[in-house]
Amino acid sequence: MPGQKARVAPPTPGREALAPFHEGLERGELRVARCTACGRLRFPPRVVCGGCASPEPPDWVAVSGRGRVWSYAIFHKQYLAEGPQVPYNVAVVALDEGPRLISTVVSGTSGDVEVDMPVQAVFEQSNGRAVVKFRPADA
Repeated sequence: MPGQKARVAPPTPGREALAPFHEGLERGELRVARCTACGRLRFPPRVVCGGCASPEPPDWVAVSGRGRVWSYAIFHKQYLAEGPQVPYNVAVVALDEGPRLISTVVSGTSGDVEVDMPVQAVFEQSNGRAVVKFRPADA
């Protein structure tokens, strides 16, 4: 609209900023960024903290890997030749500590996923690197 200033998303750091996350996955540990100024947890990391606007690089801390499915979609089309077999789910998991991650829920079938379902992180190897997925948590 005329006279309004365009909003610009804050810059996202490069791939090297995720190195501590990937190192954690290799060790079977889920890590998220923590602001050194205010302690806010976030993922993915940003150049500036969304809580206090601190430009300082974050610390990386291990989290429990427990959370709940916040949202999900079932894909019935294979978009990548080396991708998962259809149907497959893509889920947004809200970790108990706060941040949300996009991953998949591994269970009997893709249709077994439900919003608010408790889940737990599991670590797998895919194409030579560690990845995090989630499985339904034990009741």
